[in-house]
Amino acid sequence: MIRIFFLLLAAAALAAPPLAAATLRNHVEVRDAMVRLGDLLDDAGAAADRVVAPAPQPGESTTLSVREIAAKARDAGLSFKSNGIGYVTVARLGQAVAEQDLEERIVKALAARGGKGPFRIRITSRRGPLYLPLSADSADLRVESIDFDRRSGRFSATLALPGDGGLRRRISLSGVAEAERYVPVLTRALGPGDVIAARDIDWIRVPARQVNRTMITDDSLLLGLEPVRPLRVGVPLRLSEVQRPVLVHKGTIVTMIVQRGGLLLSATGKAMQDGARDEVIRLQNTSTRRIIEGRVAGPERVEVMLPNTFAALRPLGDPR
Repeated sequence: MIRIFFLLLAAAALAAPPLAAATLRNHVEVRDAMVRLGDLLDDAGAAADRVVAPAPQPGESTTLSVREIAAKARDAGLSFKSNGIGYVTVARLGQAVAEQDLEERIVKALAARGGKGPFRIRITSRRGPLYLPLSADSADLRVESIDFDRRSGRFSATLALPGDGGLRRRISLSGVAEAERYVPVLTRALGPGDVIAARDIDWIRVPARQVNRTMITDDSLLLGLEPVRPLRVGVPLRLSEVQRPVLVHKGTIVTMIVQRGGLLLSATGKAMQDGARDEVIRLQNTSTRRIIEGRVAGPERVEVMLPNTFAALRPLGDPR
């Protein structure tokens, strides 16, 4: 009787269709929310769409046991050799959220809370980018809520990420928002004698805490001026580093003029100091050796200002 039973069992085994053979992968990448046999096996055939397990979140990975995969494969009429593998690593592909897009959304949320920007955002609670499903629209990413401490600059926010099947995934982020200010900088290296024009100016953002009364924050304080010393490209400037163009240089011979009514007198003098337009400088009359003052009117040209101008301009020994 026992012999007959085993013969019948062997006959049934021979009559049953054999399990189709397939090859197991030890590392796979999936594009959507489910892991299927077609992702895990090279030759899944008609069973390729059979779901094995949910996929991890975009940009993340997980592991599936070969035992679990084998059970799903048997149900689909497949078999495979594990080759000693106990687990398969499954990574979920996704689209990374650009850091600039994330910062812009946080800045807008801060502005809505009355924060005075612009801000430089530094996220401290997360390393690496956020990922969305490949099928999601990154425009649907939004900041649902945000708390901001103006004194410390620290913030905490809740983000709603577009997820699978129209559902949203919420995550928490925290970091520091540092207030910044725009300041003008030079686009090319300039030095004494160069006059700064509009084409030489660009703008950069710097931490607001670094801006003080000595720093130039308005380009009108640069236009038409010249550097006191060589200046570098892209570096914030200070008021002491620029001046009006020097039209009269110390030690040079200049023309001293005075006009009283229709009478115009002129003489030569030596500049005792540098002078820009409309600045008052000290001069020495080259004929009389007298020291007088005059207002710079142009290159190497000074208008004498003293009431006794005629005496100051008159050469020594003149009997008049």
